[in-house]
Amino acid sequence: MIQDNDNMAQEARTYDGGVSPDQILQWKQKHGKVVRIDIVDGEDTHVGYFHRPSFETVKTVTKVAKVDEVEAGRVMCDQCWLGGSDSLRQDAVLFMAVQVQLSKVLNGCLGSIKNL
Repeated sequence: MIQDNDNMAQEARTYDGGVSPDQILQWKQKHGKVVRIDIVDGEDTHVGYFHRPSFETVKTVTKVAKVDEVEAGRVMCDQCWLGGSDSLRQDAVLFMAVQVQLSKVLNGCLGSIKNL
């Protein structure tokens, strides 16, 4: 029996938790800036939506990070999570990929200093 690998190829899928454009608009109205993080895992893409952290969240993340960086990432993820693929919060590998992107949210603004 010969298998046809072309027919067995898995179709790429996107998991976004069923978030609609209207929901994104509502989040933007409530939170201001909303970011979408896409994590590609093989053929699949997992999408998560996050808002910027509050000062209280940043304070908590900074405190927890002194003891446990992974738990600090979980706090950041949980506090800023709006919706999307639950796998981003449950699968350790996907979660760590989200953490890399969330750190860019914290450090995503540019600044400059000028001597006067």
